[in-house]
Amino acid sequence: MEQKYRSYYLKYESEIDSGDMDSASLSEMQQIIDKVLDSLPERCGTIFRLNRFEGLKYQEIAEKLSISVKTVEANMGRALRVLRKSLKEFYEVA
Repeated sequence: MEQKYRSYYLKYESEIDSGDMDSASLSEMQQIIDKVLDSLPERCGTIFRLNRFEGLKYQEIAEKLSISVKTVEANMGRALRVLRKSLKEFYEVA
């Protein structure tokens, strides 16, 4: 999980360091992300983590969990909708 955050940080570090978001805001955002991921149904959260934090492709996740690619897509869509809604205040300000 930390690898994905590190990659994101390195990609956007100039924007983050420029003061667009202070460390308190980043900490708050991280808490919201953790809370949202913990609140998702187990399979939905697992699929999201496998894709975003472990870098598995949808097909790989489907094979690993013995589900269809469509199920993976649907669960990723659900997770992303919930995250976007929960983090709305952060990207509206930016």
